[in-house]
Amino acid sequence: MHPEIADKNQQQMLAYREITDDDLFTFQWVKVELPPEEFPGYKGERVVCEACGEGINFRREVRTEEKVLCRACAGESYYEPI
Repeated sequence: MHPEIADKNQQQMLAYREITDDDLFTFQWVKVELPPEEFPGYKGERVVCEACGEGINFRREVRTEEKVLCRACAGESYYEPI
C-alpha cells in the first residue's frame, strides 16, 4: 500500500492502521460443541490412576484395555524430568 516507505515494517504498520476490519477479516457465525466438563462448576467423577495413585479430574484419564492411567503414566506428560 505504501511503496514510498522503504522500511517494510513501517509499511505494514501504516497499512494495518488504514485498512478496515472488513478488508482484513472474514466474519462468520459458527457453532462449537463443548462437553459438560468444559463449563465452570462442572463436578465430574474423579478416578484414580492405577499406576501412580494420582487423582484425575475432568475426564482427562487415559483408558487402555487393562488400566485407567493419568496422562503422565500413559506417556502423554507435558513435562520432561531433568
